[in-house]
Amino acid sequence: MKVFIYDNKEKDCGGKYLNELKTLLNNASIEYEQIFDSDLKSTKSADAIFTLGGDGTILWIVEFANNNNIPIVGINVGKVGFLTEFERLEMAEAVKLFKENKLKIEDRLTLSVSVNGITTCALNDAYIQRVYSESVGCMTADILVKIDGISAAKFKGDGVIVSSPTGSTAYSLSVGGAILSPEIKALSVTPIAAHALGLRSIVFSAQSVCSLELTGKASGMLFVDGRLVSNVGINDVVEVKAANVSTKFLRKEDYNFYKKLSLKLKDGFQG
Repeated sequence: MKVFIYDNKEKDCGGKYLNELKTLLNNASIEYEQIFDSDLKSTKSADAIFTLGGDGTILWIVEFANNNNIPIVGINVGKVGFLTEFERLEMAEAVKLFKENKLKIEDRLTLSVSVNGITTCALNDAYIQRVYSESVGCMTADILVKIDGISAAKFKGDGVIVSSPTGSTAYSLSVGGAILSPEIKALSVTPIAAHALGLRSIVFSAQSVCSLELTGKASGMLFVDGRLVSNVGINDVVEVKAANVSTKFLRKEDYNFYKKLSLKLKDGFQG
């Protein structure tokens, strides 16, 4: 039994939680290897990867985990920790349950995002944000959304988000998008500050392909899970669809999405 550890040093100042996790793994006779950013493009094998950080930490290592078919055990030493399974005070429980094989695998639908010959994966979302140019003078972008080649929406606005069910509780939610249960095999597309009355999220099958295109004078930037991937010029097409591989998490047997939703987003939900 072997695990990887990825520690977010900005969240774990001084390595306090890293040292605690290493001690727990040693006591449980579980082999471990700490991995770093330089390892994230490599091919490696382990039974799980323990992350110390928050949701951003998990998003950072998703591609590595997926490429190597390794499930993630998230330990929250950040703020919200919506994707993580354990809080920092539950670290001993996390190691114990893993050692005893009492964690269940949860598969999360993942996005494949392509533009200008670049293809990457996203657990949460892909979005285009308009760029203001003094030479062009456009305050909004003209955005065309197609699903399976058929026009689904055309509007002016600041941008557009295509979200997985996991990402529906992130940026998409903050701009009024629908919340999707992780079990649903669907994606959603949500406008950002659209200059249109009544324009809302469109939820569509994960078997479909969504394309995004800027058709006016304003250009934009493509972000995938919050990371800038590419500039998007006029008539460039961003294609978003379900990836062939899923992101795997190790969860407690009693994990419940709606309970987590109520607990973590308590400003809007009282459980």
